[in-house]
Amino acid sequence: MREMEIGTMIFSAVAGAAVASAALWMLKEAGAARRRTINPPAGFLAAALIFGAVYAADRAAFPVLPGLTWSLNLAVVAGLLLYHWIRRKAAAVRPANIANPHLLAEIASLERMLQRDPLNAFCHEKLSELHEKLGRRDLALRAARAAADLDPTVKNRLRVEELEKGSKGGRA
Repeated sequence: MREMEIGTMIFSAVAGAAVASAALWMLKEAGAARRRTINPPAGFLAAALIFGAVYAADRAAFPVLPGLTWSLNLAVVAGLLLYHWIRRKAAAVRPANIANPHLLAEIASLERMLQRDPLNAFCHEKLSELHEKLGRRDLALRAARAAADLDPTVKNRLRVEELEKGSKGGRA
């Protein structure tokens, strides 16, 4: 019976450390996506709380249901580690008609601005970027060409070239 107690403690500690590490990695990745770093004391506190919760739950559940406890810990770690990958894949297969409403509002606003001032190269350039984010390569290329015609800077010409290469590669 003493061996079971030690085994439960070891399992609970390892599982707690694994879940806390996976959670910290996920927080770090989320922060990197927003170009922020995790504050070390806040990260330590989050890891300590997660570790404590998992350790306590495993100490209570492992002697009664070892298989279920092991499976749930593994599923939580896998879910935390795969979260960003699954999110990127889901965003990649999202249809273009289910777009971010903020991007659509920004496009509508830029189009209204272009009705008032059709010679605004910046609006055409920004419109091109937004259409590309939504996967509308033809509209992005048309807006980029208009921006390059109005303001023939190297940046605008390179953007047109990149979009032309991308649209030729995507159709072939």
